[in-house]
Amino acid sequence: MATAIGLAFLVATACLHHLLLMTATSLVPEPLRRSRWLPISVFSMLAVIHLVQIVAGGVVYVVLHHGLWPEAFGGSFQGTWSDYYYFSGMNFTTLGQTGMNVVGPLRIVAMIQSLAGFMVLTWSASYLYGTCRQQFMGEYEG
Repeated sequence: MATAIGLAFLVATACLHHLLLMTATSLVPEPLRRSRWLPISVFSMLAVIHLVQIVAGGVVYVVLHHGLWPEAFGGSFQGTWSDYYYFSGMNFTTLGQTGMNVVGPLRIVAMIQSLAGFMVLTWSASYLYGTCRQQFMGEYEG
């Protein structure tokens, strides 16, 4: 069951990323698309998108911890929102060093969140690179 939940988490992360990326892209004003500030704007937009995804992951951990696996956390885990948010962020960014012990099936979900985070962070890096390339090539050609 943990693998199925983790895979659903991964797909939901990808869908959320795509939705937020396309929405944010459509909201960039035309003058900014031709501005030297476009890469900084895209970088900032991506940071907000990733923070939303980390918050969503924290919510998933709250639900799974309270609903399915109440004994999943130990170590320095205190059960505050900050703990869930921090745990989600550390997994999403693939750092993994939290000082919290995770036991049982939740470990599988956390591992798959790390995979999802790595994939969307790579996706974002490619998107940013494409934006910068487009911006800088336009400057050098024109």
